[in-house]
Amino acid sequence: MSMSLKNIVKDFGKTRAVDNINLEIRNGEFLTLLGPSGCGKTTMLRIIAGLENVTSGNVFLNGKNITSDSPSKRDISIMFQDYALFPHMTINENVAYGLRMRGLRKKEREKMANQWLEVVQLPELSKRLPSELSGGQKQRVALARALITNPKILLLDEPLSALDANLRVTLREELRRIHKKVGTTFICVTHDQEEAMTLSDRIAILKDGKIEQIGQPNLLYDKPNTKFVAEFFGKCSLWPLKKAKNRLMLDNTDVECKVNSITEFKKSKAVIRPEFLKIVAKESKANETFKAKVLDVLPKGAMNQVTVEFQNGLIMDIEVARSQVMPKLSEYVQVKLLQKTLHLINS
Repeated sequence: MSMSLKNIVKDFGKTRAVDNINLEIRNGEFLTLLGPSGCGKTTMLRIIAGLENVTSGNVFLNGKNITSDSPSKRDISIMFQDYALFPHMTINENVAYGLRMRGLRKKEREKMANQWLEVVQLPELSKRLPSELSGGQKQRVALARALITNPKILLLDEPLSALDANLRVTLREELRRIHKKVGTTFICVTHDQEEAMTLSDRIAILKDGKIEQIGQPNLLYDKPNTKFVAEFFGKCSLWPLKKAKNRLMLDNTDVECKVNSITEFKKSKAVIRPEFLKIVAKESKANETFKAKVLDVLPKGAMNQVTVEFQNGLIMDIEVARSQVMPKLSEYVQVKLLQKTLHLINS
């Protein structure tokens, strides 16, 4: 089911939480609203659900204006951050609760609840209570409960934030699988960039109540439109450029580069991601490398993270395989630019 937000504004007193948002949400897609705390993403989710009135603007569901409709009339389900399971009900009863409110007979709703527990791979837990479940199991039960009424849209409010790191990774894959299987439009709110990139068909990055950029995850990562998007969506440094002898080079280096568009380079900076860089042997050719000082070395399992400072003052983390000889603190190393064609943004 598709949804449109037209010129949405939401004020809380003198504070503008959502500032003239226009957004088209496609039928069946997984869209994530991503941004730092206070950017307006949760307010937008509540407006879509009907839990928050707009100051101005309109909300359309499949072309119908639902701005004034109550939450119960919107046929939109929401899965809250704390899952909100009823502690005195069994898992089957929790999942079937929405059907009970719609007046379905007990046998029919039990059958449908068991079918949804199969979808989330928890059929054997139907008679247990929520207190007997792990955090990940509760998350899947809450998802089944939200989907059993066949909502037009499912809203997810920080769905994985309460889980430990390893479980979050596992359940990202599970959530993505379930979305593909049921085909319902999912709208998710998170501040976790990796989570957004893993789950989403498209991501809308918000700042100060406005959408900075919207697009597929790889597009946002490879071609950010603004400094905020470049720095918020993944690690990067914004590197000034210089021109010498008709060659475009990274400023303060002799390293030549290319750009992916014709832009006034004096007003722009190149987006340098950590994976574009590699620490190499000191005897490498000077015109292919540039010097950096080691500030820190952090063990990270299979790789080590080496934090370096370049001569222009920029600081970056570079991953180095454990098999390599690790540089020492305050040592100067040679760094090579692996990615020669760079994306520019107006600084």
